[in-house]
Amino acid sequence: MEFLSCFDFNEQTSLYIHIPFCFSKCGYCAFYSVSVCNDSLISSYVDRICEEIETVTGLMDKPFYTAFIGGGNPGCLSVNQLERICKAVCKNGRPKEFTSEMNPESLTREHFSLFEIYLTRLSMGIQSLDEEALSFLGRNCSLDEELKGISLALELREKMGCSLNFDIICCLPNAHDSSSDIRKIHELANPEHISLYALSIEEGTRLYKKGISPMADDEQGRHLMGLWSLLSSLGYKHYEVSNFSKEGKESLHNTVYWDYEQYIGLGCAAASTGFRGKKTYRCENSSDIKTYVSSECFSTYDCSLLSDEETEEELIMLGLRHKKGLSLQRLEEIRGNKTKSIPAGFTIIDNHIIPSEEGFLVADAAALLVDSSLYTL
Repeated sequence: MEFLSCFDFNEQTSLYIHIPFCFSKCGYCAFYSVSVCNDSLISSYVDRICEEIETVTGLMDKPFYTAFIGGGNPGCLSVNQLERICKAVCKNGRPKEFTSEMNPESLTREHFSLFEIYLTRLSMGIQSLDEEALSFLGRNCSLDEELKGISLALELREKMGCSLNFDIICCLPNAHDSSSDIRKIHELANPEHISLYALSIEEGTRLYKKGISPMADDEQGRHLMGLWSLLSSLGYKHYEVSNFSKEGKESLHNTVYWDYEQYIGLGCAAASTGFRGKKTYRCENSSDIKTYVSSECFSTYDCSLLSDEETEEELIMLGLRHKKGLSLQRLEEIRGNKTKSIPAGFTIIDNHIIPSEEGFLVADAAALLVDSSLYTL
């Protein structure tokens, strides 16, 4: 299936751009990334990304609903290279929300102009404000560099009015108390949004190769519930399993994923979900950066039509992770019959299956139950 034919460009469309470059790979990271060592490769990558963005915007007559530059670390690009990407994204107008990730050691005042013209939101990977935890996680920046990055982010918000998100990793198997990280982040920056991720030890990562074992499920559940309660007390709404925001400051881009709406992913290892009529398409790009930059535009994306069963599975998995819940109407349009019952930890409100805090803990397991014949007529 040809990439561009998988999307209805008359419909609301969001954009994800993957920047795979990093100065070094963190110990827990299982995402596709490439060490920064070749300026010409980075330049060729930016050329290809901009060419693909410009082709897509040429098929649209309105701005992207949301856009997100992620990584890797987009801060590995020069400010001029990031500006080229932002300008291409905004050819038809500025998205309603336009986020860039940035590691704390990479943010500079030179980036501020991008937020004045293009970007509306900064997402910074802090992970912890404890030196021992940073060392355990294999982060490549010190606590001092993180604090400088946070200080610059606050100056950026004050001058440009953008929103801030900080990522924190919790449930480390070394008795680290992530509640101190949450309190410090809140005291230092009072960000509009916090993403709190439980550490997972995935095969192939440095932590996995070291033989590190994850926190036991029961202990992790207790730990998460305590941290969720703390975030609530600080004024953050728990609107998705790993995401918390001040009122009205939810991530619009990530909500596109959880609502199972159309988005285009460009760059190495990027994925897309496209809709044309009642058909759902999944596109995934190659993880070979040299092949990507040397091939014709869109030729490295593998696209396939999802079956009704596959579409249903994805709709359920994503819907049960989000406080808006799983739309029974949308599910029944695919399934053709009504949902008979729901798992423990969930309730039906306004024709949506809505998770409680306890439901968030078992969202993935609950998705399997809702997807089984036990829960259908």
